[in-house]
Amino acid sequence: MQKLWVIRKQPYRETSALLTVLTDDNRLVRCVARGGGKLSEFQPLFGLLTTNKSFSNLSKIEPAGPRLPLSGIELISALYLNEITHWIIPEGAEVESLFATYTRSVTDVSLGEVKALRLYERCLLEAAGHYPVLDRDRSGHLLRRDACYRLHQYQELVEVRSDEPDALGADDWLALAEGSYDHPQSLKHAKWLHRALVDIALGGRRLVSREMLMEIGKTQ
Repeated sequence: MQKLWVIRKQPYRETSALLTVLTDDNRLVRCVARGGGKLSEFQPLFGLLTTNKSFSNLSKIEPAGPRLPLSGIELISALYLNEITHWIIPEGAEVESLFATYTRSVTDVSLGEVKALRLYERCLLEAAGHYPVLDRDRSGHLLRRDACYRLHQYQELVEVRSDEPDALGADDWLALAEGSYDHPQSLKHAKWLHRALVDIALGGRRLVSREMLMEIGKTQ
């Protein structure tokens, strides 16, 4: 038996479901759960995963804890976590501490902690190799505290004038490099940067959760 979260669920035949689950060994697994049509996302589960030549089966499913109390913006934000997990992390890839990071992040989201979104985005982007170096410039030199930089093609920092588009001071880039999102300005910068990096990682794929937030006039 493994502990797991349901990341994605699609109907399959009459009462079964095609699932993407995140297991406690930090892997995403696509599987079939017979009679799993009523399984809930955002509830930790125990289950037995067995694999044959063509696909995996999930059986002996039981709750591992209560469903998180999600509604409104918090629910859509949690759906966003699931969407980017499904599309950024390849099936079967093992990402260190992903299960614990997801568990902490989706729990914090249920409590209205916006910073949890930024921390989780960074975890996925780093795992997928889409997070740039933000404490050195394109030549490998440490950032100069009195200079401004722009992220060229979202890959490397180049020194620019302070009035150029997307230019940030060295201290702002260093705060992002450290993952320090406690200050409102750093959180704002992380939101802008991560949105662009997630879009690149997804290859322009639309995110239903993001569209839902835009419809109600909110962005996370």
